[in-house]
Amino acid sequence: MSRHLYQSTLLALVLLLSSCVPGNIQEDAVQSESPPDWPEGESAYDNMVSMTNFGYRKIDTTANENARNWIASELEAMGYEVERQPFTTQLCANCENIVVTIEGQLEDDWRVVGAHHDAICYSPPPLIGQTYPTCTSSGAYDDGTGSGSLLELARTFSQWNGTPLHTWKLAWWDYEEWQGSGSPEGGGMGSLHFVEEQIPSDVNVTYVNLDMFALNWPVPTPLVSQLAGCNEDFWTLYMFTSPTSDWSYYEDRGLEVTEEMQTNAEWFQAHLKEINSNLSHPEEWVRVIDDTKGNSDHFNFIMHNHTATWIRGQHQYIYEEGDACEQTPKHAQSDSVTTINTLAGGRANVEDGLQTGLDIVATLAWWDWNPIIEEENGEEVESQSDSVFTVGMLSISLAIFVATVAVFYFVTNRTKESELE
Repeated sequence: MSRHLYQSTLLALVLLLSSCVPGNIQEDAVQSESPPDWPEGESAYDNMVSMTNFGYRKIDTTANENARNWIASELEAMGYEVERQPFTTQLCANCENIVVTIEGQLEDDWRVVGAHHDAICYSPPPLIGQTYPTCTSSGAYDDGTGSGSLLELARTFSQWNGTPLHTWKLAWWDYEEWQGSGSPEGGGMGSLHFVEEQIPSDVNVTYVNLDMFALNWPVPTPLVSQLAGCNEDFWTLYMFTSPTSDWSYYEDRGLEVTEEMQTNAEWFQAHLKEINSNLSHPEEWVRVIDDTKGNSDHFNFIMHNHTATWIRGQHQYIYEEGDACEQTPKHAQSDSVTTINTLAGGRANVEDGLQTGLDIVATLAWWDWNPIIEEENGEEVESQSDSVFTVGMLSISLAIFVATVAVFYFVTNRTKESELE
């Protein structure tokens, strides 16, 4: 056998073996399209500043009404049909959620992303919750960061083509903040109204809550925190998610955890970890953990049997957990753009912190806009993983390698025998 014939035979056999592999492995495992647009921390920061310019956004005030009207006008300029959802409570005669909808292929399975547009100011510990006339707050961190970021996500989604698998709703909640120690009612009224009045009984919801982030990875901890006992390099971005282990906080408040809720929680935590891995976020500083505290709008979703996560950066009153690195001036006059910039070490770092949260939500959305459909036992199965090399591919590749080596060995021996003859 000539060398040319030998090489041709080997190549033909390798190609033949490759053709035996089930088709479209690469196409099934990789997102084939790149997003036409992506959210930017710089724009989210600008939106946060705009929110603070309205002043003290306490419920039932002109400042809060002006802020939500601005949000609505920005959304309309992007091309959205804005739904205003007014509601009243004992303390609020003029409360209103702002909601936009992106219709998906599944009408009964929603992805909801929310942030609150109101703010509050009251006394710090040990007299928590004492309100007084001179206490005002621009609510930059709580929750200008969330509301501003959600607007930037809305702008991004408006530039994407196609239809998502799930129906998406973006919501700006009113009356999230507890009104103080003399209040006859708790906070979270806007999201509670949405959960109880706006979600049909046959609809499943997965909720993402944006409330107080930006002071998180990759923002380094400042010197003042280090001097106070913080020995960590960065502030952590937490994703407090429907529990997989400890449901006690919710069970103590009357929730009956079903097998479906447990399964959904396990899936969502794994999915969020997969997203962070895809984004190369360090697990030490961007953490998906069980939510055992409530304390924001995601609470209402979990208590109504939906799956949720709270994306949250540096936070107040965490000393009880032995963490000297997680303090922030929320609910105070010092909750301002200037304070956030100072704590982060400059505007650029704040933008980087915002970008971390934006990337997580945008990846969750992009995978839903472009789901990968794989076949399993003859049935189509949704998959959002864009990992190029899967375990199944590894097994197939090893089989090809072994077969190729065997063919190579056989052809080589035959060649040697021919040469001896």
